[in-house]
Amino acid sequence: MSTTTDKTSARDHDVQVMPERRDLHFLPPADRISDWHVAGPNVTQFMNALSLLFPAGERMFIDAVRAYRDDIPDPDLKKAATAFIGQEAMHSREHIEYNELMAQAGLPAHKLDKFVWDLLDVIKKNTPKSTPLAATIALEHYTALMGDMLLRHPEQLAGSQEDYERMWRWHALEEVEHKAVAYDVYEKCIGRGPRNWLERSGAMIVATGIFWPVVFSFYWQMSRADPKCRAEGWRGHLKVLDFTVGRQGYLRRLVPEFLGYFKYSFHPWQQNNAHLLAELDALVDDAETAYATHH
Repeated sequence: MSTTTDKTSARDHDVQVMPERRDLHFLPPADRISDWHVAGPNVTQFMNALSLLFPAGERMFIDAVRAYRDDIPDPDLKKAATAFIGQEAMHSREHIEYNELMAQAGLPAHKLDKFVWDLLDVIKKNTPKSTPLAATIALEHYTALMGDMLLRHPEQLAGSQEDYERMWRWHALEEVEHKAVAYDVYEKCIGRGPRNWLERSGAMIVATGIFWPVVFSFYWQMSRADPKCRAEGWRGHLKVLDFTVGRQGYLRRLVPEFLGYFKYSFHPWQQNNAHLLAELDALVDDAETAYATHH
């Protein structure tokens, strides 16, 4: 289980929560890949579209942190970086299997996955060494905030097919658990100052400008390929808009915390939500029991 310090200021230490690599398998049922979410097929395809970004994205995160791991001066942070790499590798493995279910169902998963790999390869090959790490801390802020939103508002997944729900909650918990690791690696190995603030802020602006258009483009292509979504028509798209940016939409609700990233003094643990990790042990037990039952 994660351990937290008794200090309240994120600036007093580099690692508030020590991540732990967990080798879990989920085996969600293939016959539910297009309608596992309680809100229906369109919201299912929106979540599936997010999943399509993870294998290539997490490979970039792993490579970006690994490129600096030998330069990390703090042994606790180096240990956390190793655990971060291990967690992201597990996420990537599980989402590759999840995404393959989409391809088997006739959805354009392989084409969209390839687009992400090609896009990130262009970025990695044509930017300085620090850029992928700056992009990583920007996108880790997004994944941590979305994870936090799923955990604080369990009604967003409640009633969905249990294996898919369990997998998304595991991913959300570990994104919260390791949310500061890449950021701390950036500050320790690259620096903290006006130039670094400009680089990480610029990376967030560019990442935002790429991430959400890609997500919604993927959602559109997935929904067009899914007969259930086509049958829903415009009502299904309205459900996705309500789920994301409606009055209770989770993207709308994370905007204030998102904007906090641009503060010069920002640190991920300024939003101290480590208490959410209390459910990790129970979720691990549930996942291991479910896997043993299905396997």
